[in-house]
Amino acid sequence: MQRLITNRVSIVALLLTMMSLVMPVSAADWKAPTGERGTIKVVHAKITAIDYETREFSLQTPQGDINTLTAGEEVKRLADFAVGDEIVATYLTALAAELREPTEEEMANPFVVVKDAAKTEAGEAPGAAMGRVVRAVCTIEGMNRVVRTVMIADSRGKYHIIDDVKLERFSELSLGQTVIMTYSEAVALTLEKGKD
Repeated sequence: MQRLITNRVSIVALLLTMMSLVMPVSAADWKAPTGERGTIKVVHAKITAIDYETREFSLQTPQGDINTLTAGEEVKRLADFAVGDEIVATYLTALAAELREPTEEEMANPFVVVKDAAKTEAGEAPGAAMGRVVRAVCTIEGMNRVVRTVMIADSRGKYHIIDDVKLERFSELSLGQTVIMTYSEAVALTLEKGKD
């Protein structure tokens, strides 16, 4: 009987450890510029597009999700990466959504930089910076209630994934719906080439 209890405890501990590896980690050490909860994520993906000048790149996960990130200052050798590379990226992200029709002004200017990229100040923890804060007119392109994610496309055609969406919010959303997003562009803190 003692052995059965020990095995069950070990299995529960293993499951909790595995869950912590795949679930977003709360970024408690920094305040999201949008005022919303931010997360630090690790993703295994393939680079599908890269712009070395703007430092933006798009990743596609094995599940087919596409997400656009900006390489932060911590990524020193961006030129070593190319389209088709399998990578592991660690990044920060935060956002807030308004479920309403955009105003005429927002439609005329669907992608507005509200605040330039934050940099860590002296005395701050390294890597606590976020990307530009942007207000954008976006369209809901995909939803997954099981894993509680919503994929949006901004007016530039870049895709962003919203994680940890509350289940009750799904009843307010529909594919093709226009939403106003205020988000901190996802900033990659580290990029590593995946194993071949």
